[in-house]
Amino acid sequence: MKKLFLFALAITSSLLFVQCKKTETVLPQEETITSVKSLTNVDFYGTSWKVVSLVSTAKNINLRWESRSPKLIFHDNYIEMKLGQDLCGKRYLNDQNTLTVESVPNCSIANPNYLLLSDLFNGNFEYHWSVTNADELILKNAADTEITLRKIDELSTTGNVSTLIVE
Repeated sequence: MKKLFLFALAITSSLLFVQCKKTETVLPQEETITSVKSLTNVDFYGTSWKVVSLVSTAKNINLRWESRSPKLIFHDNYIEMKLGQDLCGKRYLNDQNTLTVESVPNCSIANPNYLLLSDLFNGNFEYHWSVTNADELILKNAADTEITLRKIDELSTTGNVSTLIVE
């Protein structure tokens, strides 16, 4: 009787397995979903970026940051610049692919590389996503100053966090 039960269970299992295989082949081909970032009007509000590089051909400047890079945090119309130990700010306006940036007075910066970044990050910049890295945004102005930013993805929680304890 036990052998008969195991035999029936084995046949049922194999039929179910074959049936599952059949339904797998009947399902439509897997759809490929592609995500394309918009090339126009990036919403900077509430985003954080680290500065990867600053290149100015007119001033013969080529700075790259691998670690301890400057960070830009975009608020409603204000950019908070974290430049090592120094904090600085700028006002900005985002309109159609153009980012207009202007300095806020009384900003003192000790590091000369950060000072160059702060001085050159003024005026009108057109922006576009990098071709080589989907998380990088390139800002470029008419004076051939190019600033490459990499988006910082931050996880945040809102409300209370509860812990489930399983015993």
